[in-house]
Parts: sequence; C-alpha cells; structure tokens
Amino acid sequence: MAPDRPLVGAVTRAVQRADAVPDLRAGVCEAVVDAGYDFACFCDTEREPATASKPDVEPPEPQTVTPTLGSAASGPTPSGSDDAHGTPEPLADDAASPGVAERAVTWVPYDDTFAAAVPVVDADDYYGTLAFGPDEREAADAERERLAAVGRAVGQGVTRLHAVRERDRLRDSLRTERRQFEKLHSIAAAMVGCEDATSIYHLAIDAAENILEFDICGIDVVEDGYLVPKATSTGLESGDSHRLPADSGIAGRTYQENSSIVVDDVAAHEDAEPANPDYTSVLSVPIDDIGVFQAGSREHAAFSQSDVELVELLMAHVSATLRRLRSADALRESEQKYRTLVEQSHDAVVTYADGGFSFVNERASALFGRSREELLAADARELFHPEDRVKVERVVGELTAESGRRQTFESRIRRPDGDVRFCEFSATSIDYEGDVAVLASIRDITERKARERDLERQNERLDEFASVVSHDLRSPINVAQGSLDLADGGDDEHLDRASDALDRMEALVEDVLELARQGRLVDETEAVALSEVATDAWDCVDAPDATLAVETDLVVDADPSRLQELFENLFRNAVEHGSTDPQNAKRSEDAVEHADDDGVAVTVTAYADGFAVTDDGPGLPDGSHDEVFERGFTSAEDGTGFGLAIVESIAAAHGWTIDAVPRDGDADRGARFEITGCRGE
Repeated sequence: MAPDRPLVGAVTRAVQRADAVPDLRAGVCEAVVDAGYDFACFCDTEREPATASKPDVEPPEPQTVTPTLGSAASGPTPSGSDDAHGTPEPLADDAASPGVAERAVTWVPYDDTFAAAVPVVDADDYYGTLAFGPDEREAADAERERLAAVGRAVGQGVTRLHAVRERDRLRDSLRTERRQFEKLHSIAAAMVGCEDATSIYHLAIDAAENILEFDICGIDVVEDGYLVPKATSTGLESGDSHRLPADSGIAGRTYQENSSIVVDDVAAHEDAEPANPDYTSVLSVPIDDIGVFQAGSREHAAFSQSDVELVELLMAHVSATLRRLRSADALRESEQKYRTLVEQSHDAVVTYADGGFSFVNERASALFGRSREELLAADARELFHPEDRVKVERVVGELTAESGRRQTFESRIRRPDGDVRFCEFSATSIDYEGDVAVLASIRDITERKARERDLERQNERLDEFASVVSHDLRSPINVAQGSLDLADGGDDEHLDRASDALDRMEALVEDVLELARQGRLVDETEAVALSEVATDAWDCVDAPDATLAVETDLVVDADPSRLQELFENLFRNAVEHGSTDPQNAKRSEDAVEHADDDGVAVTVTAYADGFAVTDDGPGLPDGSHDEVFERGFTSAEDGTGFGLAIVESIAAAHGWTIDAVPRDGDADRGARFEITGCRGE
C-alpha cells in the first residue's frame, strides 16, 4: 500500500517536535502511520522497540522486520543481485530476517509483501532501524535515497536530542559541582572556628558524607609511623577502619607519594588491603604530611575526576586549617611563655605607641606608683620628669622610624607622690598591631645613681686628703733637704741620719699618696685576662733571678691598671721577702722594700671564685697573717708598711676580699695570698 502523505516531511516534523529520544521514537512511528503505512517500529539494541499501527492492523513483531545493520553506508538489497535495476527476486516465504553487513535501506518479507528497513544514522553514528510497511519493493536508487533520507533525518534528530541531553547533564553537573564547591567553602569557613583537630576531622567527614554523598569515608593521621583513624562516616563499621603502617596499602602509598589515587576495582590493585571486601572502588587523597582521606563504594569505578578535585579541595581546607590551628597554638604558647617571662621579670616592661602604653607588667605598675589601668589610660609623656620629656620624645621618634632599632638611655620618672626615680631604658622598636611601637625594659637605677654620687664625693675627699698630705709633709721635707744641701762640714754621721730620715719621709709621702689613689672606689670595669695583666706587672718588677708562672686562663671584671698595681705589689713583696737568707727571712711584708737576693719562684693560680699568688720563699712571719694589711705594719727598719695595705685597698675598691694564708705545716710553700669574690666568667 502506498503512503497517503509525503513520508519525509511527516517524519521531519515529528523529529522537530520531539523533546527527548523516547518521544522522538514514538513520534516518528506515529508520523509514518499517519503518512499512510499500516505499521511502523523503531528498534535499537538498548531500549524496548517503539511501535505504531492503524487501528485495524496488528503490527508484526519488531524483530521480524528489523534486521541488524552494520557500519557501511550502502549496499545491496537482501534479495540478491539487482543489476541494471532489473526485476527483483522475491524472497521465500519462510526466509528469516537477514543480517545485513552494510548500513543500507533494505526490504524484509512481510505478509506476502515487504517492510522497508531503514537504518537510523547520522554520519558515523548508528541509532537503530526504522521499519514500516507494507511497502512495495522498489530497488530504484531514488526510492532508496528517499528512504535513507528519512533515516538520516531521524538520526540527526537523535543526535540533536543526545546533545541536548548531554548539555543538560553537564549543566546539571556544573550546578551540582558549584553547589558542592559553595558548600565546601562554607565548611572551610566553619573549620576556622574549630578549636581542636578532632573537630576539623569530623567536620570534613560530615562534608564528604552529606555534600559529596560518599557511601563511606574516613581520615587517618600519621602518628609514630602509623596511620591512625581519627574520624569515620556513619556508614563505616568499626571493623572497616584500623591502624596501619604509614607505608602500607593504598593509604600508605598515597601518604608516601603525596598524590591522589583512584582505584576502580580493589580486587585488581596490587597495593589494596581492603578491610571490607564489599567495597569495590576506593578514592584516596593525601592531607599533605598530616595523613590520608579515603572513601569507598560498593559500585565499580564509582569515583570521577570531579570527585578527586572536590576531595582535594576539601583536604586542602583541612590542611590549611590544621596548620593555622597549630600555628595559633604555638603562638598562644609562645605568647603565654613570653607573658609569664615578662610578668616575672625583675624589670618593668612596657609597650609604648601613640603617646601611651598599650602594655605594662606588674613591675611597671610598682615602678611608676600607679595601677595597671591608670598607666594604660595615662598620657605616657606626663609620667616623665619635665626636663626629660623632650629627650624621651626624640628617642621615641628615632626608634619608631623603622622596626628593629635599639637604644639604651636614661631618664627620670615622677611618681604621684612627687618621688623622682632614675631609670635606665633598654628600648627596641617592634611591629605591633600594624604599626611600629617601642618595647622597653625599664630598670630602677636610683640607688646606683646615689652610689655614684657618694663615690664622686669620696673620691673628692681622697683627692683633698692626698693634696693636704702632700703639701703638709713635702714642705718641711723640702726645707730640711735644702738645709742639708747648704750644710758645709759638721758631723757626717748626723747628716747621714738626717738624709736617711728625709728619704724615708719621701717614701712615706709617696706611699700615702698611692694609698689614697688606690683607695678610690672602682666605677668602671672590663673583662680582663689575669695571665695578660700578671705578665705586664711582672715586667715592671726588677727581679732578673726570680720566675713567674701563670697557671690559669681566668677572666675577671676589673680596672686593668689598678689590677696591675695589685700584682706589682704582691710580686715585689714575694721577690723582696723571698730570699733564703735567714736575715732576709725576718724582713717585713712591705711590698716596696728591697732585697739583694731575687731567686724566688712566684705562681698565679685560680682559686675558688678568684685567684691566688704563691711564692716558695720563707713565707710570712708566724702570727702576722692578720696584721700584714694594716697600714704601717712592718718589721723592717726602712719599711713604710704601706705595700700590702695598698694591695688590700685595690681589692676592696673592686669589692673583692684578700687573705694572707698561713702555711699550716707546708714547709715547701712560702707566702700565699688568696683574692676571692672576683670571678668574671
């Protein structure tokens, strides 16, 4: 039966009206019937056939009229040879639906007539076969092309609808991913508020379970060489997660290589050690050097590249939040230690910026005589002595020009009761709350200033005393000396005695002046090596036959020149009293007296918190060890008794103690002097 309406137009309109492939298949079949055919069916390998027929027609089984078509674009009809468009040979009544190796329009026998079988194609894409009838078997090229055009029109429609469906799928996928990204970012914002790592892990697992919709998932953290479970999803049973070596299984490889791994089939993966064999596919993502996130599914190849990217984003948030949390914990710990250190400091500590204090410790409150609240609310410039404010502002300006500058200066502060305190400021400029501030350690030096003033007054009195002694003693000496020079004749013995007395008075004056000078308190010291100073002092002693051995590398805080004077006097005392001559052994301990035998050996050694000077001479007279430092003590006829007194004055000026040590039966040792309280480092 011939069609009543143009077939191509009817099918094309049906294709254009369709919004989905199922609608297109059904609409095309109805359009074919509307065009005048008794029935139509659309078959492919994936779906149930679509059929349509006239009301009084029972359609054939689709499989009987739709052969399986191959991939070629054209070919012979199933009836065999069709040379020169001759009369076709009819197929036998019992012939089965033939299999065709080419994509070509063919005719299939149907109720003593034929059904046209048209491949539905678009270029190289094959979508199935559209069969309809009855149709006169016309082998003409024009008819074959007309029917092939119907197949192409349907195929193009299917392609278009597939493209629309894929576009919609991609759009929906992008919308889903966008929503997931937005939700993951909201999770990241929520992580910032977490106060511990466990909360961060559980928040990440909740996101993976509810946002990414994973069946099961968990986070393992490396501890002591093992991956230890820290958080698991609600669907994960207790036996599905356990402690593993950090280099074992898929998780271990993920951690060691710091790269994501997707396993479509766990059974086929060499590193897989599944705790539960029901899970077929696995997604494993590293959390930097912290641990591993893993998700599992019972479906084969359940995880896409999009899943990998989303989990990597989530784990990046986890890692960043954990690092911030650890940094914050370390910072809080550091701040607490620093605050404790500052609060327990013996010095006042303040932070100064914009004319006020932003931080003060308790010691600062005590120093300024104000409460912490009063100090923080006060104009800091008003706390300084009026005469020092300009200097303080200048120093602050120099410090805050840039961060990292340091300066030490002195200034006075004034308490509410009018009391003025002298302070030493050790200040450093620092970055503080987006600006440059001054961090200062303040030490009260009021008492030190008072001692310095007392020292100055004492030194002035000593200078005055020395001047008086020098004037009052030197004047009569000069007169007597002049008279002796003018004397001509007379008793030589008396004149010699007078001359000796004048020499002794001159020596006495020099020693008194030296004692006055060495009695001045030491106000400035420096680190001094004993070996160097002792050697320099020995070079000033006239003792060619004596020897010196310095057996210490001790360093002390001292005035170098006055320490050298101390050594010179001790060395002279050893040399001038170290003779083995019995007569010389009875000489006094005076360090400025002279002897003829200089063969003594002197040794300088470390002792306790100081040092000792020892010789191998006859030693000090018995019972004299407590008296040798008294001014004027001497057993020599021409001694002044000031040598060891000068030594004691120098030691006392440094705050040291000196003792003369008895032999206590040690016959091999001579005099020994121990100086303590002076070790510098």
